[in-house]
Amino acid sequence: MYGEYKPLAAIRDQQVDIIDETTSVKLCTVKAGPKTAIHALKDEISTACGIPAKELLLKYGDHKFKDIDHVGIHVFKDLTAGASAVLTFIRLTAQEAEEEDGRQKALEKVKHGEKLSHLDELYRGDPEIALMAVELDNASALQHASDSVKADRETMLEALKISTSCMYYVAESLWNDRQFMIGAVSIEGTLLGAKMVPQSWCSDAEVVMYACEQDGFSLKLASEELRANRGVVIAAVNQRGTALMYASQELRSDYYVVLDAVRNNRMAIVHAMNGLREDDEIRAAAGKGPADSSWQDKEKVELIKAKFHELDANGDGFLDYSELQNLLKQGNPDMEDDEIQLLYDEMNVHHDGRVDFHEFCDWIFRETAGDEAEDD
Repeated sequence: MYGEYKPLAAIRDQQVDIIDETTSVKLCTVKAGPKTAIHALKDEISTACGIPAKELLLKYGDHKFKDIDHVGIHVFKDLTAGASAVLTFIRLTAQEAEEEDGRQKALEKVKHGEKLSHLDELYRGDPEIALMAVELDNASALQHASDSVKADRETMLEALKISTSCMYYVAESLWNDRQFMIGAVSIEGTLLGAKMVPQSWCSDAEVVMYACEQDGFSLKLASEELRANRGVVIAAVNQRGTALMYASQELRSDYYVVLDAVRNNRMAIVHAMNGLREDDEIRAAAGKGPADSSWQDKEKVELIKAKFHELDANGDGFLDYSELQNLLKQGNPDMEDDEIQLLYDEMNVHHDGRVDFHEFCDWIFRETAGDEAEDD
């Protein structure tokens, strides 16, 4: 009957067995639906079996219900015909009930704008309350959380998911915890380079691999040895192709590494080395024609090369902005600097503040192809 999803309105007043989590003994059976409030359900259980409602902590699997929650659709949606839904409960002592009541009130205060710093110390040590404060206020709320919260692995990972600025409040001990580091860089790879992170993790293949899988540019933070690690680099370029720029020269000359990078991001071709920029398959992956057809006019290429070397006033193998500016101003003295900057930025695919011959040549042929298309 309930094997398929049913609208909320179709599931009302179903039987719900209330089971003691400790003994597995059924306490009673009540009726409820997805929209039934937990505080109302607890009152019904209390009436049926005489346990004070405040001493009942209701659960569904690992989830602990708050009084303000509703039962929810998940309790009912997988039931077979004639079966009762099941909720478990833990009976709290009178003291535990008072503490839980206080905790719920603290959560409500935070929910309505109360600062974590204004709560009693007991509640500043509650992970759920601290995380709610971070989510509703900001990461700095964590400075008022107890040390136990700041040193709790799962709580701090949840905090980082809300805001990576929470890293400033993580206990020092956690930055030396492998599982925490794996979790942290899986949330934000570039946390690998945070100032509070021990440098040793940048040489740890497993941690760096997780970081690169989350953000390929994390490869920049890896040790020199790991930037020459094929598995790590492949993970990085498959996440972000242009991370190839941070790989070792050997791997920037590796056909399959470069091909993976270019397939992920065409712009990665500018970081290839040892003739791979002219490889037909790699050029095709980058959206360029075969090398023979793109460079078929050898005389024209030689003229471009000669012009490039003429412009390269300092002979470093690159054109900087001033060198291009001198060229363009010679042909058009009235050309505005912002126009020159736009042209330079278009050429500078690598975004490193200088234009190499391949970038210059590709730009010339791209412009030529555009002119020919307009003529057609």
